[in-house]
Amino acid sequence: MLSQKKTVISLILNLLIVVVTIGVVISYFCGNDGEYHIPPSFRFNLFTTDSNILCALTALILAFFEVRFLRTGKAVPTIAILLKFVGTTAVAVTFAVVVLFLGPTTDFISMVFGGTSLYMHFAGPLIGMISFCFVETIHPVSKKMLLPAVIPTAIYGIVYIIMVILIGSERGGWIDFYGFNMGGFWYLSGMAIVLLTLALAAVMRLIHNKCVRAAAG
Repeated sequence: MLSQKKTVISLILNLLIVVVTIGVVISYFCGNDGEYHIPPSFRFNLFTTDSNILCALTALILAFFEVRFLRTGKAVPTIAILLKFVGTTAVAVTFAVVVLFLGPTTDFISMVFGGTSLYMHFAGPLIGMISFCFVETIHPVSKKMLLPAVIPTAIYGIVYIIMVILIGSERGGWIDFYGFNMGGFWYLSGMAIVLLTLALAAVMRLIHNKCVRAAAG
């Protein structure tokens, strides 16, 4: 069980994730087309938007149970932490892909720090990772949760392959806006992203569980 102090810190961070994510998404429909002039409807085709929304939803669920704990003393259920793990893994993938691939191959400054990218690509994922790994040390995460943590990325990857490779922009699909099909090597990019997701989930699980043990004394 978390101390009240840690619970309050976690609650503040989770509510911050929820409020800022909602604000950013709303801004897309209020004339904010960003550095790359992306129309609002297309924003939901991007893993950046989808992963941040997923993380915000899991943060909201955890925040609900944290408020309940502060009011009644009833423990935060394990499922709330496991869901936060899945959501945090998704934004960790966003962070890693931007920092390691998209930033270096495009304009790093605007990709990481430009406009809403500062939150969606950088600050939001960092807040999620820090809160999950170091603050929300309530329940350990088992190895069995590594597969569920990969599922959101895998589902998006399947959709991306269908829309970019199988349908193609000429027939109403998507352009290869992430550049994952450069040279026709989409299958290598796909495997690399899945392995990256698994690695990120494993590292966060390791850090989280170590902090859980430390908190337990």
